[in-house]
Amino acid sequence: MKKMIPSGLRGSFLGVLCLWICLLPPPSPAQPAATPQDDGRSLFDKAQQYFKEKDYQKAKDALNQVVAKHPLEDFIPKARLLLANLQEDFTVSTTQFKELATEYSGREEGQEAQKNLGARYYLADKYQDAAESYKEFIDQYPKSASMPEIRYWYASSLLALDKDNDAVDQYRKVLEGSPDNPWAPKALLGIGNAYFKMKKYGDAEKQYLRILDQYHFYDELNLVYLKLAQAYAAEKKYKEAHAAYQTLVSDYPKSLEVADARDQMQALEKEHPDLPRTVEAEPTPTPEAAPPARPTATPPAAVEEQEDEPSKPFHVQVGVYSKKLNVDKARKAVRKAGYVPYVVTARQEGVPYTFYKVRVGSFADRASAEKVARELARKTREKAIVVEE
Repeated sequence: MKKMIPSGLRGSFLGVLCLWICLLPPPSPAQPAATPQDDGRSLFDKAQQYFKEKDYQKAKDALNQVVAKHPLEDFIPKARLLLANLQEDFTVSTTQFKELATEYSGREEGQEAQKNLGARYYLADKYQDAAESYKEFIDQYPKSASMPEIRYWYASSLLALDKDNDAVDQYRKVLEGSPDNPWAPKALLGIGNAYFKMKKYGDAEKQYLRILDQYHFYDELNLVYLKLAQAYAAEKKYKEAHAAYQTLVSDYPKSLEVADARDQMQALEKEHPDLPRTVEAEPTPTPEAAPPARPTATPPAAVEEQEDEPSKPFHVQVGVYSKKLNVDKARKAVRKAGYVPYVVTARQEGVPYTFYKVRVGSFADRASAEKVARELARKTREKAIVVEE
């Protein structure tokens, strides 16, 4: 027989049960599954993709998140290197590269940071700092696969510092290490330029001819022909100089050296009536195709673009900037000082930003350039340096 609960007691029991249920804590919400965005590796991969797509702001944002949220992951050194490369401010970027080179000394990331540090300095024409950075790399990583490239830039820094014989020694080490590496013809061109600078024109000529003989596919043969012609002219081999200029004009009609070559040919023809007269049709550019960019032997692909296109080797440099606002301020200050500025754009592989070098003048000798640099520094209260190209 079933026992019946009196109705009064049944009501009391139900009330207590309801009160007990109400007092229970609410159930915890279900935790969502981790999304790819929460995973550090996925976020780092996405940052690299943004970089490839040239969406640099998104790349920086993603990398900052990676470094902040996943500081102990094995990909953090590479993330920090990429962040340093994305840094627009010159001082900040070089500081970051120095820190990374020290922190990751002996590792691949340390090598890359030291290499990038030298390249940043060279880009800004700070050749003493560049030479010291490359020398440190050579001492610390003697077995690096990047050694031919590093030695080349070390030699180029020394050449810019007028340490011509030391530069030749370093260029030769590029050739000794591996004569078939892509830096070998660049090193030969560097040796030739060093000899030319020392007025050893016959030795310079031999280096330029060696490039033409051994490196038929070198992408700077237009520049080699120009330098060879100049060496011939300095040796008073006017017929050979005229022929080298003619080869440059006919074989590389869209190169930036063509205008100078034409001028030099015409000057030679006026001075030496026995030389053949050049009759040449000007190349007709098509609206669809722009002329190819000039190959360069320096880390940035530097191109003159503003009011002037100087041809003499020495120039006064007022500053290097990544923002056009600062470029405009520098140009305004130069004009106020009584000079006409021009701008050279420079790009470096792996660096997304364009750098702008504000310069003044074109001088045949360093002394004249240094005189203008001192006057500019006095009038603008900004440091001005002499660069040679």
